[in-house]
Amino acid sequence: MKILFLDESGDHNLLVLDKDYPIFVLGGCIMDEKEHDEKAKPALSSFKKKSFGTEKIILHFRDYARSVNGFEQMRIKEFRAGFYAGLEDVMRGIDFILLACVIDKNRHLEKYQLRAMDPYLLSLEILVERFAHYLKEAGDQGVIIAESRGSQLDNEINLAFLGLKINGTRFLKPKDIAQRIDNLVIHRKDENVVGLQITDSLVSPIGRRYLGYKDYLDYRIIEDKFRKNREGNYLGSGLVILPKKIGGPRIGSDRL
Repeated sequence: MKILFLDESGDHNLLVLDKDYPIFVLGGCIMDEKEHDEKAKPALSSFKKKSFGTEKIILHFRDYARSVNGFEQMRIKEFRAGFYAGLEDVMRGIDFILLACVIDKNRHLEKYQLRAMDPYLLSLEILVERFAHYLKEAGDQGVIIAESRGSQLDNEINLAFLGLKINGTRFLKPKDIAQRIDNLVIHRKDENVVGLQITDSLVSPIGRRYLGYKDYLDYRIIEDKFRKNREGNYLGSGLVILPKKIGGPRIGSDRL
């Protein structure tokens, strides 16, 4: 059984345009259930204990990047360097496949205007398609675990996923999804789900890379984890940038 852990970076609301972060990113880590339980859990637990003296602290990019909510030690240069080096070691040591969809909200609005689809729901469709394709290639079944976004938004996600299983997508028939992906389950951040914390630590660096900001993690680790096509390219297979821009910057070269 494969699990797709989902988390986001940025605001999905098209009426909210942050000039410093005008994008929305939905990312997902595909991990075998055994890999998650027997390797990822103990690895992250050991890393937390070594860094903070407890496994109960929950990794949240926004908190440790800003050195708040239990991550105040991140203000110390030596500690911060050791934290990121340790986190990179954890990432390298875990076997997972990375999927992500970056939506440039300004360009999305310019292109579609009143027809512009909610970035989260559009990204969810993109990642579900690729997860279903991955499961078919692997000959396996899967489930999706998403982080809670509040009761109203959680209901919207559940309805959207149900709609995909009933109606399919532009590229997948309903049975292609229903036969491969059993369910979508939502967990709160305070439930300390390891797969969600790993995903959380990756989605913001992907968005920051797109915007040309400084990396916190060695981006080569992220590039190595992306799902790739037969030619070894991840753009379109593991990483989708929307709207597509002909002649724009190549993702995976100098910017992403």
